[in-house]
Amino acid sequence: MTTTRPPAHPASPVVAIDIDGVLNPADPAHAETLGYRPHRYNGPAPDGRHVTGTVWLNPDHGPWLRELAEHAQPVWCTSWNHLAAAWIAPRLGLPTTWPHAPVHAGGVRFGHQNKLSPLYAWVARRPLAVLDDEFGGKDPTTADQRTADGAPTLLHPVDPYDGLRRADIDTVLTWLRRL
Repeated sequence: MTTTRPPAHPASPVVAIDIDGVLNPADPAHAETLGYRPHRYNGPAPDGRHVTGTVWLNPDHGPWLRELAEHAQPVWCTSWNHLAAAWIAPRLGLPTTWPHAPVHAGGVRFGHQNKLSPLYAWVARRPLAVLDDEFGGKDPTTADQRTADGAPTLLHPVDPYDGLRRADIDTVLTWLRRL
C-alpha cells in the first residue's frame, strides 16, 4: 500500500511522474510501433466508477524510472492516485511502495495545471522535477518563482504522442546532477 505522505528526507529531490500521456501515450497505434505493450484494465476510475480499457506501457520505462530513483524520490502525480503503485508499478517492474501525491483532477485551468498547486504544497521546499504531458502557460513562471525562492523546480513536458522517451529521462538526470 502506498502513502500520500511526503518523502522521508525533506531535502531530497522529488521527481513527480504522470501516467496518461507520459507512461500511457495518447495514440495506441503509434505506441505499439514504439514498443509499448497493451495491458487490459478492469477496475475503478479516479471518480470511483467502474471502467474497462487498455493501458499501453513500455517495458523500457521501468529501468529508466529506477535510474531516476537512484537520484531522487519518485512520486506518482496522477489521477490514478494509489492505483499507480498498485496497478502500473508491477507491470513496469517498479516497487509498489512509491508514494503518490494527493492530486485529483489534472488539466489546465486559468493557465495552470491543476495538479501542480497540491503537488507544490506536498513537496514543500524540496527540489522538484515534474514529468507531465500538460502544463499551462503560467506554470513556467510559477516554477521559476519557486526556483528563485530556493526550491529548484523543473517542469519537463513529455510529448503525449510518443510518451516518455530516453531523452526525457536524460534531461531530468542532468538537472538533478546540477542541483
